[in-house]
Amino acid sequence: MLASVKAEQLMCRRDEVIGRYAGKGLRATQTLRNLSQAEIAGYADRLVVTQMRWIGLPDDEVAMHLRDYHYARAQRSEWLRTFKVTTERLEECEGELHYEWEAAFRRGTRRIRDGMSEEDRQSAGQDILDATMDRVADTPLSPGSVTPPWIGKGTVHDLSDQADTAEADRALGWHPDYSRLCKVRNETQEQ
Repeated sequence: MLASVKAEQLMCRRDEVIGRYAGKGLRATQTLRNLSQAEIAGYADRLVVTQMRWIGLPDDEVAMHLRDYHYARAQRSEWLRTFKVTTERLEECEGELHYEWEAAFRRGTRRIRDGMSEEDRQSAGQDILDATMDRVADTPLSPGSVTPPWIGKGTVHDLSDQADTAEADRALGWHPDYSRLCKVRNETQEQ
């Protein structure tokens, strides 16, 4: 509990509550464009890319998903800086997106068996990614509003980028064995 709040934070919270009942949405100010090769290369060592590599995504699909990730991060950051949304609302939205991923992940992994080939596991991971993207595309950041699909998709990728350090209710991945793969990756990086 905060002892005091800034006027901007109070006004932001007021606008969120009013917007919830008036159907007022957050205006996206980011203009989507394909990322340059240099921008894509800047993400090469990030877990978000590693997770996509674990399921065998081709470069053009990795670039497409990175575009959503890049612009969603920039848009959410701008909304926070300009007091258009509270950190608490972003966390609530992340919880809703995690719920959607969990449903897709459980469905996508229920037939995974110990002896399955890596190719089949990658295929299942691609299905989980696709199902998750379909599920989160229409998730509004602000209840009663419309949020561009790339916000939800990019936010889920942001959660995947934190899968090795996040709490269980925020960690997510595409490969059926993403949790184990994250541990191996962390151990390798520590050496």
